[in-house]
Amino acid sequence: MLYKLDINEIESSVKVVIKNPVDFELREEDIENFLKSRLDEIVSEDQLMLIAQERKGQEEADLLALDKAGVLYIFELKRWESNQENILQVMRYGQIFGRYTYEELQDMAKRQGKLDGCLKEKHKEYFDLDDKELSESDFNKDQVFVLVTNGLDKDTISAVNFWSQKGVRIECSPYRIYDINKEPYIQFNTYDPENEILPEDNTNYFIVNTNKTYMSNAWKDMLNGCKAAAYYGRKHSICRISKNFRVYLYHTGVGVIASGVATSEYKKANYQDDKEAEFFVPLKFDWTVDESQWDAKAPKAWEINSKLNSGHRFRQTVFAISKDMADSIESIAEEKRVSIG
Repeated sequence: MLYKLDINEIESSVKVVIKNPVDFELREEDIENFLKSRLDEIVSEDQLMLIAQERKGQEEADLLALDKAGVLYIFELKRWESNQENILQVMRYGQIFGRYTYEELQDMAKRQGKLDGCLKEKHKEYFDLDDKELSESDFNKDQVFVLVTNGLDKDTISAVNFWSQKGVRIECSPYRIYDINKEPYIQFNTYDPENEILPEDNTNYFIVNTNKTYMSNAWKDMLNGCKAAAYYGRKHSICRISKNFRVYLYHTGVGVIASGVATSEYKKANYQDDKEAEFFVPLKFDWTVDESQWDAKAPKAWEINSKLNSGHRFRQTVFAISKDMADSIESIAEEKRVSIG
């Protein structure tokens, strides 16, 4: 629920009206395009590793992702208030992709550019599993269906409850359209399979992951090109970074390898001959860590968490951080530079 607070008579604050998309003449295509441009905010990268997403003209689920136990999550973004077809569609995808072997999952992820290397190894690295690498048979032993749907779609929500009671692992992650001063606003929460509360930081400090899991050499392009970039389905996450924002590049398994300031708003670029597959912000680096000195000079995730007494994970493509975290990164980097020279 969303309320407009009346500061003069707080107890009488009025609930903001929930609307149907058609009330604002929003087309199904409009909602679909919006949701697909916000995949980084719809799916928690802390808990799920994206391995595939729908391609035009293909009978595919909107999103496929794995959790740390190898369970396959099948997402269907329902753009409109609908009916039982919502459930039938996502369960059909379950019939198709629920049968995929480890090799088929790996091949699909590679074809879609979501994987560079061995799925087992990348999965282990992504979730920091140490020596607990999954066997091939552990992948896709179970599936979870997730419907991202209009909060007014009572038929779908009722069907989700029915099948959940029957033992089918199906969940609903609703979005809602609100009328605020006769303008449409959309509200949704990031889906997290462990139901963690995910804080939203409203700061001018960001971390951009160098995408090692999916493109092992993308970090070189970022450092050489003086930029922070995101690609394909995650590219819109860069749009949250504005001129003069502080940006840190984080390389999975290594730590923070660069610190810089955005010199303009985001830009679009081709990536491997794919038009507008990359969004980036140009950076003026204040410092970078040479690859030969990563072990010694890059601020590690555990060092940052230790300094802040936190347990933050760094898997997201792009995420805002507090000034305290930014100060901690700078402090650790400076300590390493002074002690090592």
